[in-house]
Amino acid sequence: MIKAVFDTNLLVSAFLSRDNPGGVSLELLRFAREGMFQLLLSPDIIAETLATLVGSQRARQRYGYTPTMAAQFCDSLFAVATIVVNPPPTPGAVPRDPEDDKIIACAVAADVQYLVTRDDDMLSLQKYESIRIIPPEEFLHIVRQQQQ
Repeated sequence: MIKAVFDTNLLVSAFLSRDNPGGVSLELLRFAREGMFQLLLSPDIIAETLATLVGSQRARQRYGYTPTMAAQFCDSLFAVATIVVNPPPTPGAVPRDPEDDKIIACAVAADVQYLVTRDDDMLSLQKYESIRIIPPEEFLHIVRQQQQ
């Protein structure tokens, strides 16, 4: 089975597009719920997702959600994903943005094939060890191909 880690930006996008069922991020999350691939996340990734959603008053007003709704979404991720607890740090994994090292750390510890992101700092790497770093549209194509 395909195993993947999603970056925070993909999870935020899935939440913000919750009223747009055709969104790529939301569709990928639905596929994870349906067991079409194994989603792996760390508590740090989920916490960063919550902090991003709750911390942006502008986004809350624009997309019409409350901090409670964001918290419920993040809580639901614990049921959808396999949780990777305390992945060993990978300092320097993303030279252009050390804050992203925790995403790489989760992917390495989970031994996934794919890290799915829209983050240019990570996408510029293309690969970390044996992990392909790809945008969500490419991952969606891979998951759909596997199902055929």
